[in-house]
Amino acid sequence: MSDAGAPISPEQRESASGASAVPLHEVTETNGVQPDSKLLEDIAQRVLWLSTRIVDAANHDRATGDGVKVGGHQASSASLVTAMTALYFAHLDAPDRISVKPHASPVLHAINYLLGNLDRSYLPTLRAFGGLQSYPSRTKDPDPVDFSTGSVGLGPAAPRLPPLPCADSGCQGTVIRSARERAHRPDPGHRARE
Repeated sequence: MSDAGAPISPEQRESASGASAVPLHEVTETNGVQPDSKLLEDIAQRVLWLSTRIVDAANHDRATGDGVKVGGHQASSASLVTAMTALYFAHLDAPDRISVKPHASPVLHAINYLLGNLDRSYLPTLRAFGGLQSYPSRTKDPDPVDFSTGSVGLGPAAPRLPPLPCADSGCQGTVIRSARERAHRPDPGHRARE
């Protein structure tokens, strides 16, 4: 992968936040510090390039055995680059958590790399055994993920659902539908009005 995606230095992160004396996690609209929009645009371009290259590497640089491409969702990633760059580089506070839409995991991985939270060796491993996951996963990804969002789109609602007793997404969907139905079912002791 090219040097166009080198990690962001602490000085660049500080400059992107628009405050040399205010730590990034303290930069908010209420303290009057405005992020450097030009630098955020430059970082967003690096994130876009990296996230696209992560998918490209999975499809073209790695042998799959049968020649079938492993896929990827560049448009889903591209649609969140600006928002995620602004959040991660200028607005999030330490306790904030983000649920990333499943197909935008390459953007999350690119940002984690630029922040120094992901080793460069993982960048070309999207959808490889032991590599980056195509859906953000707290247990399988090597970089920080706040919520596993998987193909069934659980996100931050996951802690409210019972444990899923099976591994395939069809079974998970059944369990989720069942949980939703239980949530909307009236209390057995409740009497309907006549």
